[in-house]
Amino acid sequence: MSHITHDINDSCVTICLNRNPVNALNLEVLNELNDLIIELENASDINLIILTGGNNKFFSFGLDIPELLVLERDTLKKTLLMLLDTCKKIYLSSKITISKINGHATGGGCMLALSTDFRYMINNRSKIALNEINIGLSLFSSTIEILKTIVGVKNSKEILLGGNMLTTTKALEYGLINGTYEENDDSYFTSIIKEYSSKSSIAIKDLKNSLMLSDLSLLNDDDSKLELFLDIFYSEETQEKLKTIVIKK
Repeated sequence: MSHITHDINDSCVTICLNRNPVNALNLEVLNELNDLIIELENASDINLIILTGGNNKFFSFGLDIPELLVLERDTLKKTLLMLLDTCKKIYLSSKITISKINGHATGGGCMLALSTDFRYMINNRSKIALNEINIGLSLFSSTIEILKTIVGVKNSKEILLGGNMLTTTKALEYGLINGTYEENDDSYFTSIIKEYSSKSSIAIKDLKNSLMLSDLSLLNDDDSKLELFLDIFYSEETQEKLKTIVIKK
């Protein structure tokens, strides 16, 4: 069963995460999303990629923690590597990428949103967070570097060490998102799509390549750091916290 759908409108593609109830990410979903990103990257007629949630409650909860708890270490590592690779592909895409955050975006869901060029969040209803610290987990070096690029070191410390669920107001204050839109009024978002989808694909590619050049070395997650993340994941303290997480069906 496919958990990723996409709709093409002229030079714009909208990708929907459709794994109810909370669009949680597992290896199957990430493989599917990764394959689609590769396909779209090679499509010369596509300028703009929009990533959004298939329901109005969650953009994405992040990794499917209850499912991950029963995985062998090697399989979990494959899942994490696929998440990181997908984020990297989105971040380095030659297309303009936008997250339309129409619900909560936490953990891995926030990582996907951070990987896009721009983030627009539905006003006063959704929240966003890199809240791994609250469940005893650390975070990947590439994600931290991307976050620092977007909001700076000071704000990154507050976001990561606080682990708070951020309102649209707070996310705007940090510079984590670019703007908000109203639930029943897509006119603002529609105007953004119109603006970016009309740009020259050659110019977009050249500008993005130049903008991302200095970031390339920062996006490679050292294997030892990944192993340390896994050690923390499988530690007794973290496992006890993770077992309290229940995804309501």
